[in-house]
Amino acid sequence: MKVLESERLLLKPLSFNELLHIKENDINNIEHIIDVEAISDSVKLAIKKKLEKMKNISEDTQSWYTYWLIINKENQIGVGFIGFKGLLIENGYLEVGYSISPNYRRQRLMTEALETLIRWAHGFRECRGIIAKVSKGNIGSTKILNNCNFRVNSSTEQENNYILNFRRVK
Repeated sequence: MKVLESERLLLKPLSFNELLHIKENDINNIEHIIDVEAISDSVKLAIKKKLEKMKNISEDTQSWYTYWLIINKENQIGVGFIGFKGLLIENGYLEVGYSISPNYRRQRLMTEALETLIRWAHGFRECRGIIAKVSKGNIGSTKILNNCNFRVNSSTEQENNYILNFRRVK
């Protein structure tokens, strides 16, 4: 699977086995050092769900299901995770999820990571855009999505549903 690059970051898609090691707190078997603060309980739960989905898919579709490790080029440390929640849903959209270590917040790194993943997904003609669900109290994620030109598409009492539509030249 291809590593994506931006000015300050590398996004490396994690294999099934690498995700398994992270879930089991065995991060010494991962190629890159990962900031332990990046592996929160919610990240472990999300990885557990990803592993369930990835058990039954072919290797050529894994980049749509896995987490990509966000690597800070400056120190080569994994600082967070970003990824889609599977293949395109029937209307041509992908749902994105992400998390970053508290030690690396407020540096626009997650905005840069999301912009990088957006560029990659935009390269697939069948992808019409990206959606994200964010708890209403999650100010950081709301700011990241706003920075990346997402807009609120719908809301519930607990969360806002964001959308980024790709403009396609016919």
